[in-house]
Amino acid sequence: MPAIQLSSTAREAASTLALAFSGDDPSAVEQGFVAMQEAIAEDVRQQYEDAIASNDRAILAQRGFRVLTQEETNYYSDIIEDARRRRSHPVQDASGFAHIGTGTGEGDVPSRMMPESIRDEIFRDLRESHALLGKIRMTNAQYATMWLRNKHTRQLATWHAVESEISKEITSAFEVINVTQGKLSCFVVVTLDMLELGPTWMDGYIRAVIVEAMACGLEWGLVNGRGHIKHEPIGLRKNPAGTIDQETGLPDKTPVAVKSFSPAEYGPLVARLSKNADGKVKQSVNGLTLVCNLTDQLTKVMPATTVLNANGVYVTNLFPVPTDVVTSEYLEDGEAILFLPGEYDMLVGGVRGIEYSDEYKFLEDQRVFKSVSYAYGLPRDNTSALLLDISGLDPAFITVVNKPDQG
Repeated sequence: MPAIQLSSTAREAASTLALAFSGDDPSAVEQGFVAMQEAIAEDVRQQYEDAIASNDRAILAQRGFRVLTQEETNYYSDIIEDARRRRSHPVQDASGFAHIGTGTGEGDVPSRMMPESIRDEIFRDLRESHALLGKIRMTNAQYATMWLRNKHTRQLATWHAVESEISKEITSAFEVINVTQGKLSCFVVVTLDMLELGPTWMDGYIRAVIVEAMACGLEWGLVNGRGHIKHEPIGLRKNPAGTIDQETGLPDKTPVAVKSFSPAEYGPLVARLSKNADGKVKQSVNGLTLVCNLTDQLTKVMPATTVLNANGVYVTNLFPVPTDVVTSEYLEDGEAILFLPGEYDMLVGGVRGIEYSDEYKFLEDQRVFKSVSYAYGLPRDNTSALLLDISGLDPAFITVVNKPDQG
């Protein structure tokens, strides 16, 4: 089933939030987040009401509204029913949902876990609706807090006598990743009147908001994350072997200036990704991906990979080594990242359910839901990605060689 397709207005609001993530102003992130939620709420509500008016369940499905399982229906129905009770009896505590906002802990109860099927759907929507996140090895760690990763891609089996050295070699080939090194918090504001639209609408709205909010956080971390010292992933632009600064985290890689994507220049560039940090040749460079912002994709990368052939037809994506191009709002003009998606692991898990607070938006007659997930991402080593300077990238052209007549 497709994810809910947001309108251009909602997409623009999500882009505004993305730009806020790139800045250093927390208030801009908060304002962008509120604006995005409002735009998504109105968009999803309009789509849902239009589909319901048609009395055609197929239209609901086409627009991304799912047929809920009994467990999912009960989950959302409990949220709605609890909101109704608290609206009539505001002093009443929820049954099954953590009540946040007072800080006293009195009357609080454990948060009710979101059904795993909803989390799986959010995870799928993240990959399908955001091209860059769909490229990397994003693993649903569910409720795991530690993850064992194979550091080597090959050469784990050796031929020699049985001895303790073998176990040491195998042990050294694995590393433990702490998934809880990064925390993603997502707030979902719901007007109490909206809850009357029912479980199906609420599922569509909450999934849409969480997906867009998590996508902003995950993609920013994937590109620019400064490492666990800042409670962030290790971004593709960072040198994971670099010296950690307590204030700024890991350093950026040194940009490689690229003038063209000709075989003579692009081949050596890709070759820098063909050996790992220990100098061992990798099995392949399949899945090679170039990421840049949309402006550079249109004004630099596209002209550098497109030519008009002798038949008057434009031929595109002319990379000497097969390469996919994706865009991200988190790269500045004139810079790009060339990387191997299979060598980046993004682990996304969740150890807390949805909590709520009525105090935060009491005057606006709104309820705030909070969903917290833990995530961490890191490349295999410093040879998994290159930071490129494409500010001087030249357009492609067809080279014609005239050979002298041998007759």
